[in-house]
Amino acid sequence: MARIALEGVTKVFGHEVIAVNDVSIEIGDGEFMVLVGPSGCGKSTILRLLSGLDEVTDGEIWIGDKQVTDLPAKERDLAMIFQNYAIYPHMTVAQNIGFGLKLRRTKKTTIQERVLEVAQMLGLQEMLDRKPATLSGGQRQRVAIGRAIVRDPVAFLMDEPLSNLDAKLRVQMRAELARIHARLSRTTVYVTHDQVEAMTLGDRVAVLKDGVLQQLASPQEVFRQPANLFVAAFIGSPPMNLVEAKVGDGDISFADYRLPLPSGTDLSEYRNRSVILGIRPSDLEDADVWTGENRPVIEANVEIVEDLGTEMNVIFSINAPPVVTEQTQAAEEDASTETGIPLIASEGTNTFTARVDPRCRARSGSRVRLSVDPDRFHFFDPETSTAVLSKHPAGLAS
Repeated sequence: MARIALEGVTKVFGHEVIAVNDVSIEIGDGEFMVLVGPSGCGKSTILRLLSGLDEVTDGEIWIGDKQVTDLPAKERDLAMIFQNYAIYPHMTVAQNIGFGLKLRRTKKTTIQERVLEVAQMLGLQEMLDRKPATLSGGQRQRVAIGRAIVRDPVAFLMDEPLSNLDAKLRVQMRAELARIHARLSRTTVYVTHDQVEAMTLGDRVAVLKDGVLQQLASPQEVFRQPANLFVAAFIGSPPMNLVEAKVGDGDISFADYRLPLPSGTDLSEYRNRSVILGIRPSDLEDADVWTGENRPVIEANVEIVEDLGTEMNVIFSINAPPVVTEQTQAAEEDASTETGIPLIASEGTNTFTARVDPRCRARSGSRVRLSVDPDRFHFFDPETSTAVLSKHPAGLAS
């Protein structure tokens, strides 16, 4: 095992394309670090820089106490797992798993022992004589993981390894990866655009945009205390509801609503000015279902109801324009975030989503009363897009 550190790493392709821009991340010994962001944000490039497949333009990379910036890939003792499995179709499962050891001229008996040990760990012991063509997608991915594990590297690098699997298999393989990491405690750097993978697998999450680190924190901190508008709009499904709101004396107003500010909140700097207010869909609830708490209520005309069984998405419009900034547009461009402006939004209106209890009786065309929790409000400066009243200075990328 080993710590991995990127210190001011920059990668420029050609003369103009800056894929990674002055990124510094320290990954602890045995930590599971997830790099997440929209397509083209630089996350896969960082993985290739770590592995030695691409050269660093500026900055340094450390593995353990060794500076490896200029070392070739074969001397870094890292194992990489790709999304396309990269297993050999003419070899059996056993041969695929043991191939790396064979290249190292490991003794045949040692290879057999290690292959059997890894196969048992991954539930592949009954498939060792089969060819990849006879395996399912999930089994092929386990073979690729087994080939990485058998080498006993100091760290694993994983580039969207589950993206080619169907939804059910992804859930199973997420659990498999979590179990393997708990057992091996190997330092792991995992690239994905899937938020569920980022939130469930990572000890910490590094959110990237245009090659720049936006926030580095635990999954829950990134969700609950986003550092800026991009992180707020990108992380979360359904995405955070965002609207420009005017700050008053102890309250905040937008569209047809006026709500109290959270107790102890000081937005005096913005009084009689606007901030961008963010409300997570999960922080809105049907006031007629949850009646025990004395919270402010907003009323809305329901446009669409998505009944998911365990919860419901109630979608409604408000009389305020959507928040359109460079950061929110960057988040919306990635289809995985599901943050595109809904088609039901008309000009000058903003579409909100409430994720409510399945007992909610709201139906399309009906009126719904939604309770809100001001203590869970998020505020962002409309000019800088940074979070206001943030409680996470350590989680904000410098």
